[in-house]
Amino acid sequence: MSERMTPRERVLAAVEHRQPDRIPYNIGFTLPARAKLEAHFGTQDLDAALGNHIVRYKSRLPYEQVEDGLWLDEWGVLWDQRIDRDLGVPANQLLRDRSLAPLRLPDPHDPLRYAALPAYMSRHADLFQVFSVSFSLFERAWTLRGMPDLMVDMVEAPEFVDELLDEILAWNLAVLDRMLQEPFDGVLFGDDWGQQRGLLFGLPRWRRFIAPRIARMYERVRASGKVVGIHCCGKVEVLFPDLIGLGVQVFNPFQPEVMDLFEMKRRFGGDLTFYGGVSVQRLLPFGTPQEVRDETRRLIEVVGRGGGFIIAPSHEMPGDIPLGNMLALVETVQAG
Repeated sequence: MSERMTPRERVLAAVEHRQPDRIPYNIGFTLPARAKLEAHFGTQDLDAALGNHIVRYKSRLPYEQVEDGLWLDEWGVLWDQRIDRDLGVPANQLLRDRSLAPLRLPDPHDPLRYAALPAYMSRHADLFQVFSVSFSLFERAWTLRGMPDLMVDMVEAPEFVDELLDEILAWNLAVLDRMLQEPFDGVLFGDDWGQQRGLLFGLPRWRRFIAPRIARMYERVRASGKVVGIHCCGKVEVLFPDLIGLGVQVFNPFQPEVMDLFEMKRRFGGDLTFYGGVSVQRLLPFGTPQEVRDETRRLIEVVGRGGGFIIAPSHEMPGDIPLGNMLALVETVQAG
């Protein structure tokens, strides 16, 4: 290609399964990893320092600090961040019984959600801008009900699960309707349905409880002309045909520990763009800088051939990754 593409154009080419001038990349990090990189580069603007191609806007309202390390979100879930400062773990159970009476939905139209939008979009005009819908269905439900109880409910009280998921869906659609008026390039939904060995609750229940509801959200996004992406951890390739049929275009985080990246590209690379691929469980924390360079280069050359690939760590990089390995990844993706 004679003209240099912008980061946004590279991502769009990848999603459209066209070969970009360079493989687009996006390097995410946890707070401890961020601290290492900020100290090295001497700046807090790591997206600019790294040359990241994707930025995410989140519309959630700020958490309220209850006490040191404990934060209350807008749904009424208390998060204990004394061990994991990036997210934490739920420290309460809002829905103790099979009743939605204690549930108080946040206001999807609160102006504070959207106040930062104009400056955000102007600042990142050359990047691929996504609206992030985290905890988009199952995750939101289990943070309210508790994962063990919710999974028992799927067997014993499916009507209650329907009622809870429908409330979450209606709220998501109200937020989406507002955000889809903005010139975002896509929406990245987050909902973890998997673990290292397979789905958390099996394919039949995923199709029973999850698929019909995400179909409505994905359809809303596709109808607006924007890209649909899903972040879902775990060994979930059994879902790829369904997700493709539901309109998903981008799959993240593409974990090499649980799927053969090269086989997945061969089987599904005509329909899905894979986003991730560089192991945060093995390669980055335990490999050498040269091993990181070699594997990153192999992914770029093989999985990136023909478009359909955005290279990135297979999750936000944790703090146990040596700085030298982080920089080996950065330098290799920057070299293209």
